[in-house]
Amino acid sequence: MTEHTVKAFDADLDHLMKMVAKMGEQVEATFRDAVEVLIRRDDKLAKDVLDRGEANNALHREIESGAVLLIARRQPVAYDLRLIVAIWETAIELSHIGDLAKNIVGRLVAPSGSDVLAGASRGLRRIARAALRRLHDAVDSLVKTDAEKAERLWRSDQEIDAIYSALCRELLTYMMSDPQASPAAVNLLFCAKSIESVGDHVTNIADAVHYLVQGRRIEGVTSPQPA
Repeated sequence: MTEHTVKAFDADLDHLMKMVAKMGEQVEATFRDAVEVLIRRDDKLAKDVLDRGEANNALHREIESGAVLLIARRQPVAYDLRLIVAIWETAIELSHIGDLAKNIVGRLVAPSGSDVLAGASRGLRRIARAALRRLHDAVDSLVKTDAEKAERLWRSDQEIDAIYSALCRELLTYMMSDPQASPAAVNLLFCAKSIESVGDHVTNIADAVHYLVQGRRIEGVTSPQPA
């Protein structure tokens, strides 16, 4: 390729990376607010979260279109092709996390479940903070092409698992002690699972980053195990 073409290609790659970094920030904020919608039962914030979900979807489509166009026009190979694939895969995982946020917003707890919600709110916020911190680190590992950081994320998820297990036990206790609390507790169990599932998408992003830098997927068992 000519020098001009190389510079134009590099600029296109940089634009793709900036878009996926922006999408990461947007999805992180949207998910955090979705959990707050659940805890505070804030209808106004719920509408804002859903509106931002549409914006995230639009950015995902733009990244996908840009990736396809770059592959078709430039026919990249080796590292450049892996970079486009890693960005594309990351955008897909971020889109899935955005869908989880919408699921949480759709499970607002009725006023009759206020006591259960109040008791579980601390655990919900804790697991959300842990999940979103890992999400932030995963997108950062892509932006900085840090394969070691990505592999550490892929192989360790103990904090989220521990908080999720404790939260499930707490909600099950509510259900056993007060059958009338069951509908609210079941709703919150589904929400807790949605938050915990962010970790699965983080490991997929981490795997994409490792593939980008090392040229191979992370070796080992199908699902991450504690280091």
